[in-house]
Amino acid sequence: MPQAPGDAIPVHSVQEEYFYMMVHACPCGGAWAGRSQQVENAGASLRHEVTARCARCGAEQTLRFELAAPGPGAAPPTAIREINPTDEPSRALDLVEWMQLGRFYLERIGRLREPLERAQSLLDARQCLEEALKFYGPGDDGPPPRALWSDASRAKAAEQPALYSRAGLAAMLDRMPPMKELRKVDAPEQKAFEKAVRQEAEKRVGKWWQFWKRWRGG
Repeated sequence: MPQAPGDAIPVHSVQEEYFYMMVHACPCGGAWAGRSQQVENAGASLRHEVTARCARCGAEQTLRFELAAPGPGAAPPTAIREINPTDEPSRALDLVEWMQLGRFYLERIGRLREPLERAQSLLDARQCLEEALKFYGPGDDGPPPRALWSDASRAKAAEQPALYSRAGLAAMLDRMPPMKELRKVDAPEQKAFEKAVRQEAEKRVGKWWQFWKRWRGG
């Protein structure tokens, strides 16, 4: 949902933060690159403040994210690349933004050479499309108004109603490998990366490594 200036952006994972920064690029069109980070306990959540610099124009901004603890019986993300292990729709990006991310990762597959990179891009595409699907309620054939947060998103959904229909989204997912199979391909790299993250968490305090470690309960 749209956030007021200065409000923390609610997310389900560090990966969701990354996608938020991808979608909400610098006004010049450049990508944000994190420069410094701070982590703060906030009761039932963790607050993660990221200062980023634009790779194109050098402008800086500070983003504040809030990662709520999982509910009773729920588990935090089990993989570095996992976005949202719950059935709750995103409160950081709307339906159209998730669809655009999914299409981005699908389109980049043809430009990748390594089979693992292609599988990872397909995994990210499927995750983003599944996030979009969470916005549809019972009886919603098209995007419900609550899932479109900006004039730009409403215009895109109106221009391509078939693409943003529940049936169109379901058809895209049906043509993709199941998430379980995609995670199997990605598992060896995930384990290696998790080990490296935990080693860094032993040495760093207040960085995202420590943030990830605390969230995972390690």
